[in-house]
Amino acid sequence: MSVSQGISRSMTGGFKELVLLFIPLAAVAFSNCAYLVIEKLFLAHLATIDLEAAINAAYAWQIFQGFCIALAMMAQVYVGRCCGALDFKAIGVGIWQFIWFSLLSTFLTLPMGILYGYFYFRNTEIESVVWPYYSFLLAITFLFPLTIALTSFYVGQGKTRLVFWATLLSQIAKVGIASILILGWRDWIPPMGLIGGAISTLIAQGGLCLVLFAVFLSSKYREKCDTWNWRWRPQFCLECLYPGLMRAIGRVITFACWASIAYLMSSRGGDYLLILSVGGTFFLFFQFLSEAIYQAQVTVVSHILGSCQYFYLKRAYYSAILLVTLLVGIIGLPLLMAPLSIFECLFPGVMLTEDAIRNVFFGVWVCCIFFSYSFIPIGHVFAFKDAHFFLFMGVFNWINGYLLMYVALEKMKMAADQFWLVLSLMHACTALCYYLRMRWLERKWVPIPGIGPDPNLC
Repeated sequence: MSVSQGISRSMTGGFKELVLLFIPLAAVAFSNCAYLVIEKLFLAHLATIDLEAAINAAYAWQIFQGFCIALAMMAQVYVGRCCGALDFKAIGVGIWQFIWFSLLSTFLTLPMGILYGYFYFRNTEIESVVWPYYSFLLAITFLFPLTIALTSFYVGQGKTRLVFWATLLSQIAKVGIASILILGWRDWIPPMGLIGGAISTLIAQGGLCLVLFAVFLSSKYREKCDTWNWRWRPQFCLECLYPGLMRAIGRVITFACWASIAYLMSSRGGDYLLILSVGGTFFLFFQFLSEAIYQAQVTVVSHILGSCQYFYLKRAYYSAILLVTLLVGIIGLPLLMAPLSIFECLFPGVMLTEDAIRNVFFGVWVCCIFFSYSFIPIGHVFAFKDAHFFLFMGVFNWINGYLLMYVALEKMKMAADQFWLVLSLMHACTALCYYLRMRWLERKWVPIPGIGPDPNLC
C-alpha cells in the first residue's frame, strides 16, 4: 500500500501501516525543525545575544502560534472521520472553515501577542534586540494554522507525497534565503540578523501555502471533495473548531507555563540563560519526532473511529510505542557518545565546561524520550475529541511543571546544567496522565475487548 495514494477505510493500526504514514510526516516535521536549528546556528555565529533572543522569542510566540495550530489541527480529525465514513463531499466545505479561521486569527494574535511580549521581555538582557523579530513573527502567525489546515486536507486522506515535497522544497528555500539575509552576502546584502530569519520564514511559509492551496482548488479535488465551496459559514465554522477549543486553551496554558519556566532561567542570565538557549536549540529540533508520531496517530485513530473498528485501537498504540522506542534510541547515540564534539562543532564561540555539556545533552535526551512518548496517547485523546481533558492538563502543567521548576530553581538552588534533566520529570508526568486518560476512553468506547464494534457507538 502506498501512503501517497491514500489510505483506505480498512486501517488497522499495524506497525508497517504506521511506518508508511510516519516516514513522510517525519520528513516534513524534520525539515521544519531542522530550519529552527539552522537559523539559531546562523544567529549564534553573529552574536550569542541574537541566539538567546531568538530562542526566547520562540518561547513567547509559540503561545499564540500554538493556540491557532491546535484549533487548525481539528481539520485532520475532521478529514480523517469523513474519509472513514466515505463522506468525501463534506471535506471541502470543512477545510474552508479552517482557512477562514486562519486568516481571521491575526486580529487576535497580534494585539494579544504584543501585550504579552511587553511584560515577558521587560527588564531582561535581550529586551533591546528581541522586539523587531518577535513582532514580525506575530504578524505572520496566521500562515502556520493556514499551513496546518491545508496539509490536513491531504494528510487526513493519507496523501502525503505533495505535502512532503512541497514542505521539503520550502525548507530548503528558507535555509538558502536565511543564510543570505541573516549572514549577508558579499557587499550586496548586509547582515540582517534576526529580521533576516523572520523574512525568510515569511517567504518560504507563504510560498508553501500558495502551492498547497493551488492544488486544493484543482479540478481533481473540486469534483471529489467540493473544494470550491468556499463560503464562510460562521455556525459550521464554530462547530468545526469547538472540539479543539479546549485543547487550544489548554495548549496556551501549557505554553504559558513553559514560557514562565524559561523566564525563570533567562531572568538569571549567565549560564542559566546560555544553557536554556543551547538545550532549547536541540529540544526544538527533536520535536519533529513527537510532531510526526502525533499526526500519524491522529490520522490512524480518526480513521479507526470513523469506521467504528474500535478493536484496532490497542494495536495502533503498541505499534507507535515500538516505533518511538526505536527512534529515541537512535537519537540518543550521538548525544551520549559524542556530546563534546557536537557542541564544539555547532557552538564554537560558546563556553561551557565539559561536565555541563554532558549534563545538558543527557537531560535533553531524557526530555525527548518522555516528550515523544506522551504524544502517542495525546494523539488518541485528540482523535476522541476529549476537549475538556486538554484544558485540565493545561492547568495541571502549572503544578506539574512551573511549581516543580520554581522549587528547584528558587528554593533548592539547582545548578544550571541540571535544568533539562529535572524538566524531564514534567514530561514523564504528562505522559502518564494522558496514558491513563487514553485507557479510560478506550474502555468507554470498546466495552467488550476483542469483539467487533459496538453498533450503538457507530
